[in-house]
Amino acid sequence: EASTHVIRYRNGRAVDVGRGLAFWFRPLDTAIAEIPLDDQELSFVFRGRSADLQEVVAQGIVTYRVVYPDRLAARIDFGIDLGTGLHAKTPLDQLAARLTGLAQQHAWTVMASTTLRELIADGVGRLRERIGEGLAADPSLGEMGLEIASVRVSAVQPSAEVEKALAAPTRERISPPRVTSARNANARA
Repeated sequence: EASTHVIRYRNGRAVDVGRGLAFWFRPLDTAIAEIPLDDQELSFVFRGRSADLQEVVAQGIVTYRVVYPDRLAARIDFGIDLGTGLHAKTPLDQLAARLTGLAQQHAWTVMASTTLRELIADGVGRLRERIGEGLAADPSLGEMGLEIASVRVSAVQPSAEVEKALAAPTRERISPPRVTSARNANARA
């Protein structure tokens, strides 16, 4: 496919390298690696504590792409099983684990230094900015041949119990006054 970078190795040396290659090969002395070049989306859900020690959950998506597939192939095994045509290992899972770990560090930094009310009010923007800048500046991603295309944070929420407690005063202000029954009203008169 045009969205796949293919590396064909024969006796341990790269003999064909390129995007969307097709070729004949002998399975006995050939190994093939396929690296996806299209944008990959990685969903995340991070749990952390705010500066005022309240549990916070952030969720979003990091979109990344491979810009130097040869570098990445040297670091992570993208070899395919020649019998099935599928990756022999789980390279995309390895990338997801690395990116998730890096993004989580940046998210925790923001969470730990910000109060719960500030996170609820402006946490989406703060987290998106910090995770995006942190990943873009990380030298290990560039060395691997990766580029961050975008970071989206869709929600920053407290735990369910804390959210109910925060909403209680507002619910009490907007709920209608209780009407006493006619019998109780007559008894008072």
